[in-house]
Amino acid sequence: MSQPRFTDQLSFAAVLTAVNSSRIFTKITLTKWGAGRVLDDALLIVSELVTNAVKATGVTEPNPTWGELSKLKLINVRLLGLESSIVIEVWDCEPSEPVPTEAADDDENGRGLTLIDALSKRWGTYPSRGGKVVWAELPVHPLTTKGLPRRRKSSPSTGTPAEADERPPPDPYLLQRVIVGLQRL
Repeated sequence: MSQPRFTDQLSFAAVLTAVNSSRIFTKITLTKWGAGRVLDDALLIVSELVTNAVKATGVTEPNPTWGELSKLKLINVRLLGLESSIVIEVWDCEPSEPVPTEAADDDENGRGLTLIDALSKRWGTYPSRGGKVVWAELPVHPLTTKGLPRRRKSSPSTGTPAEADERPPPDPYLLQRVIVGLQRL
């Protein structure tokens, strides 16, 4: 990894509110750096990484007891601004690496690492200070002469959209009722 041009970090208590707080921190930092083009993806990635860190080491009860809070741990979010990418790192004190899972269509959880993999250029983990860092790198595409970011070219689709095959046939009676209703106006 090249030398960071910018860096900023903040520690949070490993509780559920750390997710929203880390999103605010990320939004302020990336806006300050002028990296607004990757803001939406960065917010989703930091949300997933911090959620995983809180689940691994923190208090997940919405209304924790004083006893649970006495065992409170910290997580750390660090943002690195490189020449052509942003790296989001989240440290927690749990040394075991996260494991991507295959979520069923109706599962409410289990897609976080899949989302990170889809949105980021690359991601990974490394051991650090008795725990681990999970990181993701987001490319910051250069602007074209028209002011739009250059994106990787995707391969053209060969199929038709799913909706095209599932549209119901036109209903002439419905159309007639709409026309009559409009004429009455």
